[in-house]
Amino acid sequence: MSNNNIQLTLGDWQWNAAVVGFINIVGKENVNIEADTVEFSQEVLDEFENKYFAYFIKTYERTLSWYKIVNYQDNLYSYEENNFEEFDLKALEGLNTYIKDVKRYIKSNSYKAAYELIKSEVNLLSLEKQLTTIKEPKNQQKFDEDKPKIANESKQRFHLLWQIIDYCASPEGKRYIGAKNVIYTIINNAWNGVSFLNPQTKEKDVYADYKNYFVDSAVAYLQSEKSKFKYNCFVCNAPIKDMSNDLSFMNATGFDVARKASHVWNFQNDTAICPLCKLIYSCLPAGITYTYDRGIYINQNISLKDAIRINSKIKHKILSSQESGMRSIYHALVGALHEQENDSAKYELADVQVVRFENESYRFNILAKPMLQIIVNSKKELDSLIRVNFIENGGNINVYDEVIGRIFNNQNLFTLIHRMLYGKLSNPSKCYFYGSHVRNALIINQQICNRLGGMNMENAKGGVQVNNELVKNARTAGYLLRKKYVDKDANHKLAGICYRLLNALKTSNENMFMDVALNCYLYVNSQVPKVITDVLGSEKDFNTMGYAFVSGLIEGQEGSGNKDKKAEGE
Repeated sequence: MSNNNIQLTLGDWQWNAAVVGFINIVGKENVNIEADTVEFSQEVLDEFENKYFAYFIKTYERTLSWYKIVNYQDNLYSYEENNFEEFDLKALEGLNTYIKDVKRYIKSNSYKAAYELIKSEVNLLSLEKQLTTIKEPKNQQKFDEDKPKIANESKQRFHLLWQIIDYCASPEGKRYIGAKNVIYTIINNAWNGVSFLNPQTKEKDVYADYKNYFVDSAVAYLQSEKSKFKYNCFVCNAPIKDMSNDLSFMNATGFDVARKASHVWNFQNDTAICPLCKLIYSCLPAGITYTYDRGIYINQNISLKDAIRINSKIKHKILSSQESGMRSIYHALVGALHEQENDSAKYELADVQVVRFENESYRFNILAKPMLQIIVNSKKELDSLIRVNFIENGGNINVYDEVIGRIFNNQNLFTLIHRMLYGKLSNPSKCYFYGSHVRNALIINQQICNRLGGMNMENAKGGVQVNNELVKNARTAGYLLRKKYVDKDANHKLAGICYRLLNALKTSNENMFMDVALNCYLYVNSQVPKVITDVLGSEKDFNTMGYAFVSGLIEGQEGSGNKDKKAEGE
C-alpha cells in the first residue's frame, strides 16, 4: 500500500480467482492493472456491499428463481391482450406448472427472510394460500367445451400472480430476494459459516451483515496504526494485530485451527490473514463461473488481464449456453481456448491450470501445451462430438465430455472408442452416433498418442502415414469387407466377427486380430488390405487401424439409434 492506494499481486489459484472476482465486482475501469498486479484506491470500497450483490444478481439473473417468477409476466400480458383466445390446454398446463413453482418459491425460508426487509403492504404468504392450480381437462376437446369457465378461473389466478410479480419485480424485491437467491445458489459454493451464511447471525439485512463483517473490518484495518502489530498475514505478509482471522470459512480449503492444530507445522497456527485479504477471498465466487452446482476457473498467474479475459469469455459462453452441467463448462472452455488462440498471431499457448468445482470439492488439471494444441487443432472434430451420446448401464454418456475429460487427464481414447463400438454392436438403438463420429474420435486420439510420444507417424516400410489416411483407409477396408459379406448373404456373421475383433483390440492381441481378419478375407476370397499388415508391430497404430476397421465393418448396423435421434457432425 502506498499513497492511500492498495496493491494486490497474483499468487495461488484461489487467491487469483478471488482477485479476478474483486475486479469483476468493482469494474476494471476503477482499478489499474499492470502485469500480475492490480492497484486501486480505498474509495473503491465505498458501498462495496451493494456492488457485491449487484454483480451476482446481474450476472446470474436468468438462473435465479426470482427471474422465473417475474419473467412470466410476458405470458400474462399476451393472454390478457387477446382475451384468452390463444389460451389452450398446453397453456393451462404451463400456467399450473408456473403456479406450483411460484408457491414453492415464495413460501421457502429464504424468501420469508427477505419479506421482513421489503417495505410493502402486500402479504405474499397470504397470496400463496389463495393461489391454487386450475383443474386440467383430459383433452383439448374437453378444454374447448369448458374454456369460458377456465378463462374466468385463469383471470382470478392472474390477479393474484400480478400482485406477486409486482412485489418481486420492485427495486427492493429484486434487491433482497435476488440477494437471497445468489447466496444459496452461488456464493455458498465458495465460502460458508460467517456473516450472512452464519446460522446464528443476528443481522437480518444481508447487505448490512456483509458490510459489518467484511467491508468495515477491512476499512478499519487499512486506517489503523500497524507499527505495534506482532504477526503477519499468511497471504500478503502485511502486519496484523492477532491470529483471529483465518481461512476456515473457505469451503474445501480452510479448517478449524482451534480444533485441528495438527494441520499446521509444529502445532503452531500461522495461517491467519488480514481483514483486507479476507474481504478479497469473499469475492472468490465472483471469480469462478458456476452452473448447476459446478464451477470452473482458468488459472493464469502471469498476466492478470489475460486471466480476466479468458475467464470472462468462459463465463459468457456458459451463462448464454442452452446446455447444462459439465458439457456447457467443457464447451465454454474449449471455445475460450480457440478464441484465445485466434486473438493474436503472436499468442503462444502455455500450460494452463484448470480448476473445476464438482461435488462440493475442487478438482485440478494441468493442461500442458501439447494437450492444449490438440484442443485447438481438433476444433472441427470436437465440434462434431458435442451432441453425440450413447446409453450405457442405464446412464447417458456424452462423448464430447468424455473426450475432453481424457485430454485433461492426458489419457488416450481407446477405451472410450471400444465402449462406443461395443454399444453399437450390443444395443445399436441406444447409440446416437455414426461411424464418422468414431472416425473423428480416432483422429483426435492419434494426436493425443503422438503428443504423448506413443505413436510413430513414419511408416516403417516407407511412405508417410498422415493421421487421417490411416483411419480413412482402415475404415474403408472394413466397410468393403462388410459389403462382400452382405453380397454373400452372410451379414448375420458380422456381429460375431466384430466381437472377436474388439476382444483382440482390448488386449492389443495382434495374433488374435490377424487370425480373425485372415479367416474373413479367405471366406470372401480376397487379399488382406495393406493398411492392416503395414501397422503390425506398432501397438498404437495397430489399435487405431483396428478400431477404424471395426467401425467400418459395423457401419449401417440395423436398429441404430441414429434413425430416431440424429447426432450432429455427420
